[in-house]
Amino acid sequence: MMRRVGRQYRSWTLVLFGLVFRLVQIGAQEQPSALYQTENFNTDVMFRQSVCDLHEQYDAGNRSLENALEGLELRVVVGTNQYFQLTNGTIDEDYPGLTARLLDELAGRGKFTWRNSFAVSTFVPTENKTWTELLKWTTDTYDVSATWWAQSVDRLALGVSYPEGWYDASIIMVSKKNSDSSKFDPWSWLDPFASGVWIMIGVTIIFSGLVYWFLERIDHKSDKRSLHNSPLESIFLAGILFTSHFLFHPRTHAARLFSLSLAFWALLTGAAYTANLASFLVVQNSPKISISSVDAAVKMNVRICIFESTQADEAFTKAYPLYTNIIRKQEEEEIFLGVASGECTVAVTTVSSWRFWERNVDINDNCHMDWIGRIFMFVSAGFATTSDSGTLCTSLIRDVLNFHFGKMKEEGVLELLWEDHLKRTATIDCQYDTLPAGGEDSSSQLDLSNMGGIFIFHFALSILAIIVALIRKVYDEKKKRDVTLDDPPKMDAKFSNEVVEREEREHSDEWSEDGSVEEAEDAQNYAAMKQDLFRLTSQQKNQAETVEDMNNNISTVVQMLNERKQNRSSDALFFDE
Repeated sequence: MMRRVGRQYRSWTLVLFGLVFRLVQIGAQEQPSALYQTENFNTDVMFRQSVCDLHEQYDAGNRSLENALEGLELRVVVGTNQYFQLTNGTIDEDYPGLTARLLDELAGRGKFTWRNSFAVSTFVPTENKTWTELLKWTTDTYDVSATWWAQSVDRLALGVSYPEGWYDASIIMVSKKNSDSSKFDPWSWLDPFASGVWIMIGVTIIFSGLVYWFLERIDHKSDKRSLHNSPLESIFLAGILFTSHFLFHPRTHAARLFSLSLAFWALLTGAAYTANLASFLVVQNSPKISISSVDAAVKMNVRICIFESTQADEAFTKAYPLYTNIIRKQEEEEIFLGVASGECTVAVTTVSSWRFWERNVDINDNCHMDWIGRIFMFVSAGFATTSDSGTLCTSLIRDVLNFHFGKMKEEGVLELLWEDHLKRTATIDCQYDTLPAGGEDSSSQLDLSNMGGIFIFHFALSILAIIVALIRKVYDEKKKRDVTLDDPPKMDAKFSNEVVEREEREHSDEWSEDGSVEEAEDAQNYAAMKQDLFRLTSQQKNQAETVEDMNNNISTVVQMLNERKQNRSSDALFFDE
């Protein structure tokens, strides 16, 4: 219930903020002011204005800190980046970016304006200049430098002042996920052997089956079963031997010698496959080397990408001045592209930066990268001003912004604006864990991504076997119908003999598969007795028909004798008269 109320409150807050944002836009220009536009590091101009009179009113108690800048046109320089959008030189009407929305919210709360007096900058240091030098120039030239500036002791020493931060510039590492190997591969069970080995295994099975069949052709006593007319069955038995099931029954010295050689080959090949398969799957599912911190990455001497001259670069260089396996990039997104391409193992960046770029399909397609390890350094970032409490009293601007940023953070407005910004700018939706990946991969259990292929292979062959059996059944029924139409009496004897012979072979094969010679002979004797019984039954049927014919003949003779007897009686009466 409380969560539902919270969500409703946040939704209404967003609606009210949108209304306030539109009201602030009314009457405000949407283009940078030409009066305050200049090139970077131009020290001949300064657009900072004195707010000492406002500061005096505040000191006198005539203005509250909340409204100390009421009526002021704040001269702001804004960086054109992913947080501030210009379309054809004007502020984007649909979505101006997170920086513009923050300034609008601050202006609405503090009752000042900024849209009529802002300038834009690429915020990219020129050659031989650093980000810290660019920060110092913007704060000396404008009332507010509106982008995310990371706080540091060195910058504070230069006279740079910061209100409450809205950007988390804590330094972290980003790398590829450890779960890339879990993609489903139906043929992973073939990986323990190279393709050439599998080809040789297939050739060996066919060759061995044909050799055993040839031995049976030379001497029909080579095997208990009659294989001289069935080379495919011999090849099948050779293939079964690869799975450690020996179904041959050699009886001659040549057949036994060849069977010994084939069984020894199957033993070594099967053992090598089993051992290599287990080793391969264990290595494939073992967690990759864990990088739990920046210090661990340095000790492992991995290649690191970092945004050149930024506060993260300065902090890393200060902590590891002798580390050389580092690649500095000119653009922020290039450090993530370096990780994606394999140029770097990790990228050193900030929390808020990764929150934005992780949702960019050009950077994190397939969601293959993630935050790893612990935070290297906790850093807050946000707007910046110069520290001036007497000349132009710019410190008052910092204090007012700090007050309103604190209220916005307390009310949850900052997080609301962040969530809306990430939702608007995201081009890919990844489901991430709430905690960063520390390299502790889950389990090393084997799953279907490793073993699924062999199951598919088995099911496919099972279906094929069913299809073959159905085809044979249809063929037998069609053959039976054809013989019935040609000669019904012959069909019974012919089809019955085929059935008996087939049952004899099946029983012989079924018993011999157990590997017992005595049981195989009993099965053969059983089939022979069954065939003799069928023949005796046929003979008895023929004898019965013969007896029936003889009885009919006897009845005919008896009838004739009776007729003659009656005729003789009639003749005797005639002569007596």
